[in-house]
Amino acid sequence: MQLKHLRTLLSPQDGAAKVTCMAWSHNNAKFAVCTVDRVVLLYDEHGERRDKFSTKPADMKYGRKSYMVKGMAFSPDSTKIAIGQTDNIIYVYKIGEDWGDKKVICNKFIQTVKFRPGPGRLG
Repeated sequence: MQLKHLRTLLSPQDGAAKVTCMAWSHNNAKFAVCTVDRVVLLYDEHGERRDKFSTKPADMKYGRKSYMVKGMAFSPDSTKIAIGQTDNIIYVYKIGEDWGDKKVICNKFIQTVKFRPGPGRLG
């Protein structure tokens, strides 16, 4: 396999973890990149930035810096994107078919784990 550099999408930044995750849409028309500042940048198939939107925390009382985005996945029709965050929530954003469509949260799934240690474990 040979790779060929076509273009730089984001300018290099000082520090670590400028990009936290990336995802291609199923129709290869959209490429999503989430940065450390919790903003999702949407690019077209030619690498041109066409749109962006900010993510939100599960609870605003903890503030915008209380979480990180760790994973993203497009819906099969490429009109929605699921965003997995470290504050134990997955938001599904409707991003629409066309660039510039309003970005709205259409579903949210709170992720919790109930842990009950067995006999002889943890005291």
